[in-house]
Amino acid sequence: MSDRHAQGPTPDRQAAAAHIAQALHALGFPDDPEMARTPDLVAHFLAELLPRPLPALTPLQTTSHDLIVLRELPVYSVCAHHLLPFFGTATIAYRPDARIAGLGWFPRLIDALARRPQLQERLVDQLAQAIDDALAPRGLGVVLQVRQLCVELRGARSTGIYAVTATRGDLDPALSAALRG
Repeated sequence: MSDRHAQGPTPDRQAAAAHIAQALHALGFPDDPEMARTPDLVAHFLAELLPRPLPALTPLQTTSHDLIVLRELPVYSVCAHHLLPFFGTATIAYRPDARIAGLGWFPRLIDALARRPQLQERLVDQLAQAIDDALAPRGLGVVLQVRQLCVELRGARSTGIYAVTATRGDLDPALSAALRG
């Protein structure tokens, strides 16, 4: 999985800004002093969306099988279809088998996977798979609850929180309840 998220080539932001300026002109945006820096700023923003390496993890050994729940972890991403933001929170619940991760690893994992253009459904699956690969827990659930600005600003023009879940392993009643909040 980490090969897909390795750091790619360095972007040519100057060339990207020139193309963005051409696109804005082609779409009929007037020469507006307020938008003079827009092509450079958009190119800089898009360059920030390049895949990031997954954070390193040194799992900690444990004999506990007690449920671990992390709630309201921030998620910020950009829709792969429209390049509009989606944002919200993640809940991660897992029942360890023999390994746990330090709590700081989870927000770094979310950031590494979410900062590239994504689909919410793909992101939740990638998070669950990365955690499962790293920790091999007895049971695991990940829930992403986000606002999708592509749904709010275009198309359906509907507001709401969209929840998507990915699970792995044994979903005992306590783990299932933890995912519901």
